[in-house]
Amino acid sequence: MKKTFIIIGVIILVSNLPLWDFFLQENYTYSNADGSFTYSEEAGKGFSFTACLMTYGGFLCRHPEKDRGDNNLYRTFTIRPWRFWEWREMIFHSERFRLPYKAP
Repeated sequence: MKKTFIIIGVIILVSNLPLWDFFLQENYTYSNADGSFTYSEEAGKGFSFTACLMTYGGFLCRHPEKDRGDNNLYRTFTIRPWRFWEWREMIFHSERFRLPYKAP
């Protein structure tokens, strides 16, 4: 039983190494309230959450009418806690998971 827990722990630790992000990480998607802004954070391609925030800020500057009312950024992906290979992202980059959810 002890060996089983150790093996499971090693699998979880190894699967959360940055090496596997390209293969295992989900593509996170975001949108504003009316869907006029969308952004896809693709695994291993350099599109990060920080870039999403900067792009959305630029979008709001270019479209001042969108900066009134509900100008929140929403995540359009669901949180799947059973995907243990994404736990590192959920712990160290939790800001993307704290965004309110809006169905795509």
